Amino acid sequence: MQQELEPERAREREQPPDDAKPEAVDPSVATFERLWEILQIAPIGVGIVNLDGHVVLSNTALRAMLGYSEAEFAAMHFDDYSHPDDTVRNRELVSEMLAGHRERFHMDKRFYARDGSELWCRLTVSLLRDDDGHPALHVGMLENVTEQRRLEQQLEEAEATYRLLVERSPGVVYVAPLAPHRPCKYVSPQVQILLGFTPDEWLEQPDLWLARVHPDDRAAVHDAWLERAGRPSTEPTTIRYRMHRREGDEVWVRDEFAVEHDREGELVAHGVMADVTREKRLEDALEHQAFHDSLTGLPNRKLFEERISSCLGRGPRGDRPRGVVAFFDLDDFKSINDGHGHALGDELLCSVADRIRHTIRPGDTAARLGGDEFVVLLEGVESVEDGKAAARRASSELQRPHHLSQGVFRISASVGVALLEGTSSDAALRSADLAMYHAKHAGKGQVVGPGEQPVPD
Repeated sequence: MQQELEPERAREREQPPDDAKPEAVDPSVATFERLWEILQIAPIGVGIVNLDGHVVLSNTALRAMLGYSEAEFAAMHFDDYSHPDDTVRNRELVSEMLAGHRERFHMDKRFYARDGSELWCRLTVSLLRDDDGHPALHVGMLENVTEQRRLEQQLEEAEATYRLLVERSPGVVYVAPLAPHRPCKYVSPQVQILLGFTPDEWLEQPDLWLARVHPDDRAAVHDAWLERAGRPSTEPTTIRYRMHRREGDEVWVRDEFAVEHDREGELVAHGVMADVTREKRLEDALEHQAFHDSLTGLPNRKLFEERISSCLGRGPRGDRPRGVVAFFDLDDFKSINDGHGHALGDELLCSVADRIRHTIRPGDTAARLGGDEFVVLLEGVESVEDGKAAARRASSELQRPHHLSQGVFRISASVGVALLEGTSSDAALRSADLAMYHAKHAGKGQVVGPGEQPVPD
């Protein structure tokens, strides 16, 4: 497992003999390497933990935080440097995640550093699954909150206002009235680091905060504040949204705030904004991997079926179909893949995916189901003939020469077309698959609709 993931070791794999066929380069490795380069400069600790509880990869911040080397992390079980009072709850959360009850969890727990000191850390763990959907690895993110814990203990009996201000000190702490056009009462200096404005500028311009919220998020953020204004409570609310820095670039923030009346009776929010841009990008990358084919970048079966379900659920259309599903199966792909190597086969699959992607309309969906099978959802197309015409255009495009690293190659596809009707995505896929089978039986490059059984060439 470690050899497959660690970027340096992945580059040191044994070279094949001269007469060996070239193997396909797994694009997920390159993607992982790029993500890992980003994580190496992250200010929080990040560790990749296998299902046996050993850290197989750690970034610089994690090693600096706890003081262990990569070899020491790999040799020790996660419990070896965890406080025993926290391990039971930690294991419970991991078990819930492995059982599918949650995709990630957060907890504050204590760790033992290499020098024997005890650290309070905010632990966030997410689950990575393999291509079959089985749990493969844990991704743990660690933020040292030891100093924050110390301050919380010292200020246990202090006023709630000051306690909320110090709970998440690394972020932008603020106190803001909920009444419109009223300036902030307080904002911490970190606002200049996060957004490029000085605290004085922030306090002098009452509408600056909402003006810097991304236009697409502004209504939802405003509604969240109004909703909390109707039920003041020290119970925090957390929202994530985009903001624009002074320079114009975009940053994702996590805004956690509570609403209560201050001493003057005014309704105010006590909150903290933290930069979660890197975390959001990592989440987006992991989500993209979960719903897209790693080779071609097209949506995978799971996302394609969701698109079909969404199409079927968009309001009444009487007895009219919702669209057309076209099922493409490449002709004689196996002979090319076996005869010229899997790397060349992967090149051809990517070229085919690009051709299909560029022949469909904006709003339609092309996906790779696996192997040499592709599908297309043509939304709003109401007849088999229109669907077949669109499929023929794509099929003709596929038959143009493909200029690849080992020369020029030609390929065709057998295509089955079916109407998207009723409420089941499976029915449409089965019907299109059956039509494709008849097209394959009739010869290469055929496009066949439901119920059609053309005579073989």
